[in-house]
Amino acid sequence: MKGLSLFLMMTFAAPTMANIGHKPHLDLEMNSDEYRHILRNTKSGFETAPDPAVETALKIGERLSKWIALVNATRSNETAIRLTSQATRRGIPIDKPNTYSPSIIEKETATLMSELPSTIKEIITSTDELPSDIPIDDETFIIHARKLDRNYQSAARYKSLIQWRSEYIEAAKDDVRGYYYLTSNKITNVELIDIRTIPLDKIAPLKVALSQICLNSNEANCRHKVDKAFENNKVAELYSKYFPNSKKIWDAFFVIPLTGRRNDVNWSGTMMTVPFNTPKIEKFIAYLQDNIEDEFRFTDWGLKISFGNFTLGPRLVFQPGVVPHVNGLGGNEIVMDSNQPIEEYESQWTIRHEFGHVIGLPDCYHEFYDVSQQAFVNYQLDITDLMCSRAGNMNERIYNELKRVYQ
Repeated sequence: MKGLSLFLMMTFAAPTMANIGHKPHLDLEMNSDEYRHILRNTKSGFETAPDPAVETALKIGERLSKWIALVNATRSNETAIRLTSQATRRGIPIDKPNTYSPSIIEKETATLMSELPSTIKEIITSTDELPSDIPIDDETFIIHARKLDRNYQSAARYKSLIQWRSEYIEAAKDDVRGYYYLTSNKITNVELIDIRTIPLDKIAPLKVALSQICLNSNEANCRHKVDKAFENNKVAELYSKYFPNSKKIWDAFFVIPLTGRRNDVNWSGTMMTVPFNTPKIEKFIAYLQDNIEDEFRFTDWGLKISFGNFTLGPRLVFQPGVVPHVNGLGGNEIVMDSNQPIEEYESQWTIRHEFGHVIGLPDCYHEFYDVSQQAFVNYQLDITDLMCSRAGNMNERIYNELKRVYQ
């Protein structure tokens, strides 16, 4: 969900003290090349001392990347070392969030380095010239390299976002895990009328969920309020007070806002037609058709791109080294990385997701800073959904939302 990302290019081109307070909104599954672009173009809004654990993980990741590039320079596309593919996409489930901080990164680095085959560890930790081959079999190398690469991404993400720590602390009020727990376990105020009927092993997670929906209303001392509600057997009342606002926050991750609705979309019968400025290079016409029209289908319904010249219509723009993005929900400019071949899965998934923003669909993932853990936390609300995860696709939920807005 590289998404609109608050105009990622604008946000990261030269972040300064002037735009502190407008935290960036990064795709949770960016690849390492995208993180390198972010780090190259991010200027800290204030002076912070580099964290040794983070810098170590970054150094290891950079050396690994240069080594793989050197190895691949002598290989064919079929035998090149690849750390990402459609099959390796796993998503970040809401009930198994990703958590990262310097202490977590340091611990993970130590674990990974202890597991590395000695021949690989010697090369990774050395400052000598890198070899153009790999001293172990590719399969084993890739297993270890993927783990090191993911740790690099955590370090890069931390370094990119830490200057917005206060803004990400504020974002904790939109943590919807409490709402998810209650709805997925079919817990309503009816089940909470008498706490004596609640199994003892359910009390602790229920208190956490209720505290989270309390925080969704920007309340203070939520844990104390939940404890008091249990003491006075008024849990159902607390639930009824806070649950409606939590539902609004959850729904906002999936609903096309009025400001994101396009006025040039035509819905007729089982076809939704969207105008698009014809790319100057012919292969990009097929690129758009093959990916977007292939993705946005549901039963007998389909989306059709109508190519032409439109002053206010969507257009495709390629720039070297950018993080792909759209200039707002319902925006007209999809910016893609010209360094990434359009034949790669990453590019094909990205254009499908970014087009979702063109027709108003928001990202459905969340990230915040948890003060109690002293760590960033992020997750995707539905890893099967195209707008939440790179492991997701078009689904009935997206179809119904498009139908509600455009039919």
